[in-house]
Amino acid sequence: MLIHRGKFTLTREHSIHTAGFCILHTALEQLMQQLHLLHPEERSYYETLKFDKRRESYLLGRISAKKAIGALSSFEDLGKIAIEAGVFQFPVVKYAVTHNLQVCITHCDGLGIALSYPEVHPLGIDLERADKAGTGAIREQLTARELALADTLPLPADVAFTMLWTMKEALSKILRTGLTMDLKLLEIRSLEKEGDVYTGHFSHLIQYKAISCHAGAHVCSVVVPGKTSPDLAQFWQFFRETVSFKDQAGNLNTSENTL
Repeated sequence: MLIHRGKFTLTREHSIHTAGFCILHTALEQLMQQLHLLHPEERSYYETLKFDKRRESYLLGRISAKKAIGALSSFEDLGKIAIEAGVFQFPVVKYAVTHNLQVCITHCDGLGIALSYPEVHPLGIDLERADKAGTGAIREQLTARELALADTLPLPADVAFTMLWTMKEALSKILRTGLTMDLKLLEIRSLEKEGDVYTGHFSHLIQYKAISCHAGAHVCSVVVPGKTSPDLAQFWQFFRETVSFKDQAGNLNTSENTL
């Protein structure tokens, strides 16, 4: 198991806020050693899950969220916090002695990432794996403007399309609607590249912006209010390190399986 936790600042013109994060990579067997972090209500739900894949995704989300809350609040008894699903499946911190903190969760391929943030300053996040098999499905959901933007990026097509998709999905999470709305409303108008990080601006919901980074075959996007300047340098560093760790572990397992 590899776990990175930390904080980053959210600077605005008249205020400064702080968010917490957790980035982890692990297998189900190791996640099951963290069951003590589940609230009794969460544990009861977990026990109803019949398939390992569903159990893994549930634990990736809940464990990363609990540790992100702990990173921000220094609250140690994380088993007293319950995170339940809202009506559109967004996470809600139900029992919080943590001053109105909320969380946003994403997970993929044994990677779990969660952000904890004060309710006055929402955040959204999404993580996806870029692969050629999923490129066609994503392409069909992009607008003509977004397809033109993808062509301008110095990235493989599958990474470019996945980056746009994660920006849109992270925006849907900050809105707490999920992908239940017309996806054209989430259209990305422009992209700016600075180093290996991309900032996206939206055509309609101009009060938000997306910041995206890719590592290996994985792309992660964070959505923040447009006038917020987040200090994400350490977050992206840990994201790259965790993906690299995952990829190396996968290569070792592949080698062992071929012996």
